[in-house]
Amino acid sequence: MSGAGMAGLESEGARRLVKLGLEGSAYSRWIGVRLRAFAAGTVEIELDLRPDLTQHHGQAHGAVIGYLADTVSAWAAASVSGDVVTAEYKINFLAPARGETLWARGEILRAGKRQVVVRSDVYAVSAGQQMHVATALATIAVIGQRSKDAAP
Repeated sequence: MSGAGMAGLESEGARRLVKLGLEGSAYSRWIGVRLRAFAAGTVEIELDLRPDLTQHHGQAHGAVIGYLADTVSAWAAASVSGDVVTAEYKINFLAPARGETLWARGEILRAGKRQVVVRSDVYAVSAGQQMHVATALATIAVIGQRSKDAAP
């Protein structure tokens, strides 16, 4: 599912998520993450792979990939559960992340009252070709109240 094919970027939930999750986070602003797609239970984000985000082999640093997996998982959970924080995540690196852009999709597997389990996948785009570079499973803790239009 591409960002263009997924509705909701202009929704109230997406606007709140950007305000709190992006504009409210100095690190997210610094790293340059952008909301790519938004729907209840599924969120996509992306960032440009700058030279200062790479490691000594010229690929994205693992911390950058971990940031994308963590953030997209929390944002997907927030899309239905309100205010959240990451309790834990496990990531598998599948391939070197090289290219111009990295993007990630988070999809809720199960949303409970106190925790949300989310799967996220991270992709690298190089010369128009995308490669699946990591997958993660996260447990997201709900710390705020759930609402019908929940983003943070």
